[in-house]
Amino acid sequence: MASFSTVNPATGEQLSKFDHVTWDQAELMILDAKKDFEKWRKYSFAERSKVLHNLAASLRKHGDDLALQMHMEMGKLIPEGKAEVEKCAVTCEYYAKEAAGMLANQKSASPYKDAEVSFSPLGVIFSVMPWNFPLWQVIRFAAPSLMAGNVIILKHADLTAGVAEKIGKIFKDLTSDLTLLRNCQVDHAVAEKIIAHPMVRGITFTGSTEGGRAVATTAAKNLKKIVLELGGSDAYIVLEDADIYKAAKACAKTRLQNCGQSCVAGKRFIVVEKVLKEFLSAMEHEMKILPLAPLASKRFQDTIITQVEKLKNWGGKVVFGGTAPQGPAAFYPASMVLFEQNNSEVHHEEVFGPVALVFVAKDANEAMAIANSSPYGLGGGIFTRDLQKGKELIEKEMEAGFVVVNDFVKSDPRIPFGGVKDSGYGRELGHFGIMEFVNIKTVGVGAVE
Repeated sequence: MASFSTVNPATGEQLSKFDHVTWDQAELMILDAKKDFEKWRKYSFAERSKVLHNLAASLRKHGDDLALQMHMEMGKLIPEGKAEVEKCAVTCEYYAKEAAGMLANQKSASPYKDAEVSFSPLGVIFSVMPWNFPLWQVIRFAAPSLMAGNVIILKHADLTAGVAEKIGKIFKDLTSDLTLLRNCQVDHAVAEKIIAHPMVRGITFTGSTEGGRAVATTAAKNLKKIVLELGGSDAYIVLEDADIYKAAKACAKTRLQNCGQSCVAGKRFIVVEKVLKEFLSAMEHEMKILPLAPLASKRFQDTIITQVEKLKNWGGKVVFGGTAPQGPAAFYPASMVLFEQNNSEVHHEEVFGPVALVFVAKDANEAMAIANSSPYGLGGGIFTRDLQKGKELIEKEMEAGFVVVNDFVKSDPRIPFGGVKDSGYGRELGHFGIMEFVNIKTVGVGAVE
């Protein structure tokens, strides 16, 4: 049984020691989860709704503790952690209210006397979740999936094993006769066996594109339904008629949310040359006034240091920042790298930290071409005073799953979230999210002679 430790990225201090779950232990969890699924699937929507409301209340009750644990393990600022807890509680309440309507049977024209479509739960779903939003990533999948009647095995990132432990305890205390989510802290080898297990009927994975490919390969071999939310290098286009102050404020927020460690954070900013100077000045001001936490790990700081050197070799000019402080902490300053000449290699790079990449374009068409030159397609946006033009450009031309005009991408339980290209497939949240892990079953009824 392999052991590992969590570490405070602000100090380098070791926090707690954990053991990975063995395959034998994991298989027992799967068998028990299947038994609990057979009970849970028979609960009415009203009964499930009551449990989800209780989950929301429990999350709020433990909010301070969860926010502190996130802060200690991956550096998240305490106010950001508390906001994450509240967002999770609201999401539970949203699906508790809306799921019954979303999953109501639907009548359909057919060759039968009568036909309708019903939506049945799949069963045990394996959830592989990352460290950067350690509570939100779990709950945004769990709330709709549980209301649909599924149960969950959770493999969380080792980096936030303490948060995962607390999530498991909250769910263990949530219901007396069954457990809806089991925390199963396994290594990659055991995770692969879980995906292949015949009682596991679906997999959701949030993480790197490389990790997603590995999970998808195993899932495909075993014919498992899968949803992937992978990496991103979101592009925001700033046109010459944009409100530059508003654009810079929004771009700084999206770049520095969670210290830049978000798949859907803005990472590339493509500015029409006529407003470049004004935007650079405003963006620098906005980035420098926002509070910044440490990166989640010292090794992530090392990665950013290496990436910035690579960006410089590709023709990037460091406008500000670009140098990490010495010491055991994993801090990296808000930074900007400007590319006055486009370099196609840059758009394949996902910089997972507080470094904004700025590119110059002569007009909207060139800006869109630069934006779409990335293999990623998670989110993106455009800033312009011509709202109709902006909407048409991103709706018809931007290759991403979530696009916005004069704002930045924000996940919300009411609207679907997900990407295209190397950013994955499938959707979370909204009506589409709850449909990912149900059996869309056609029920035809013939006439009685």
